[in-house]
Amino acid sequence: MIWPWIAGAAVVLLIIFVSSSIQLRFTIMRMEQDDEIILDVHTMYGLVKRKLAIPVIKFLNMEEGVKLKTEVVDKMNEQLKQDGKENITSKKVREAFENMQILLANCFQFHHWLRSTMSHLRCTRLHWKTNVGVGDAAETAMTAGMVWGLKSSLLGFLFRYIQLETRPVIQVVPQYNKVMLASEIQFLAKIRVFYVLLAMLRLLSRILKVKGGFRTWRRVLFKAS
Repeated sequence: MIWPWIAGAAVVLLIIFVSSSIQLRFTIMRMEQDDEIILDVHTMYGLVKRKLAIPVIKFLNMEEGVKLKTEVVDKMNEQLKQDGKENITSKKVREAFENMQILLANCFQFHHWLRSTMSHLRCTRLHWKTNVGVGDAAETAMTAGMVWGLKSSLLGFLFRYIQLETRPVIQVVPQYNKVMLASEIQFLAKIRVFYVLLAMLRLLSRILKVKGGFRTWRRVLFKAS
């Protein structure tokens, strides 16, 4: 019979899937007035590759907010799967914040779940370079020192929750007698699919501990989509 072979193959594929890792490459680039955000996702040992790119980030005004252009690319065949344009207004940000508060209120100790999940995320590369100049040499040196301090504080906070498996490369390059701000961040991280699935089950159990929690999460998430 062929069914035992099909079942066996399904089990093998499931084991491969669960034991594989999700690799994330997060890149942010800012050069003068140009910004770009790229998220690369690889899993199933490279069989699944996706790239989310935001090549256009433009501030319009206080009422219209920020204009974003997004592209989702299948990196296996370099095919554009989805693209779109959206304006992020202050109203949308306020609604998203209110929805987040509702979700957090309907999940038992969400911050404990988040901290436990983040502890399984491993950083394998971090490169953060910033060129900064404000036009005056003395003020540029002072600004560069402030940028160093800000980076150190942010990374110190981040690595309280994420495992660091590499030595970060952090650079602040003063541009004396020049006004500019250019920065690039490359962040590579891995997490096993097993821990992602386990985190989803634990999140569901925490939501179910709150009366009406599951119904509230479903209502908010479907309304947001």
